[in-house]
Amino acid sequence: MPRGVRKPGSHSLTVYAPASIGNVSVGFDALGLALAPLDGTLLGDLVQVAPFPARETATDWRLQLDGPFAADLPRDAEDNIVIACCRAYEAAARKRGVAISPLRVRLSKRLPIGSGLGSSASSIVATLEALNRWHDNLLSLPENFQLMAEMEGRISGEVHLDNVAPCLFGGLRLCPPGSQTEYALPWPGAWRAVVCWPGTRLETREARAVLPAELPRKVAVRHGAQFAQFVHALHTGKLKLAADCVVDHIAEPFRRALLPGFDEARVALRKLGALAVGISGSGPTIFALVDHHAVAAQARDWMAANYRQNERGFVHVCRADLGGARSVD
Repeated sequence: MPRGVRKPGSHSLTVYAPASIGNVSVGFDALGLALAPLDGTLLGDLVQVAPFPARETATDWRLQLDGPFAADLPRDAEDNIVIACCRAYEAAARKRGVAISPLRVRLSKRLPIGSGLGSSASSIVATLEALNRWHDNLLSLPENFQLMAEMEGRISGEVHLDNVAPCLFGGLRLCPPGSQTEYALPWPGAWRAVVCWPGTRLETREARAVLPAELPRKVAVRHGAQFAQFVHALHTGKLKLAADCVVDHIAEPFRRALLPGFDEARVALRKLGALAVGISGSGPTIFALVDHHAVAAQARDWMAANYRQNERGFVHVCRADLGGARSVD
């Protein structure tokens, strides 16, 4: 089906929005990668929209919650970003002279909150994409993308697209700060990202609070040159050079103290053969970039035994999710 169109006669519509690694170490606030576990696990939120039964009068949006991380969400629906998205979409429709009826909305919360995997972006993208598909592309894709960015800004405190863009469009996305523009970058087919959420929570605002307001000129120059070199290496197929550029000079030096065991993980995973090791978004999830199945398996097992802190935590070996947000049955 074309983007934004629901199947004729359908009584509900469900959209899946994948998890993502923000920053990918080399691109602070400007780079993001959508994730797809190799075992087929849906690592991302699901949002279903459906009309009220004919016997009920639809007076307001109704939110239902399920999924392994639903209990961590606000108990009051009005405090949930999904309902905020519904009201924002309704307001956007009203500006176009279109009155839409409230719907029943079910959020299957499959991503942990405060994990560094783009949890809020996943909920936002799944909700607004589901609403737009239900209403046959009432908003253009750029308009809906902008609305997603604005809603993400409510959560993180400022608008940035490094989770929203890959979550919506898939793949590796370059998102210049201060712009609504995003660009697809080539992702090497042999690369895998082994991600481990330790089972703990770290709020984005807390992780951003430890960052300095300004950077030394040498650090800024080094970061800019390295980021440019990374993009060049991807486009020219120089994969070793690209992997060598996956280093964070901006956030990681300050955030590493917030992640118990990160320094040990970096040393151990590099010894196992990882091309790079970094913090996913604001953390506490970490990722190891690998290009060999055996190394991926060893990294997965090491993370599960040493970085995961409790039974809630998980480890996944992932490829790039090139599809982004999509309807599922």
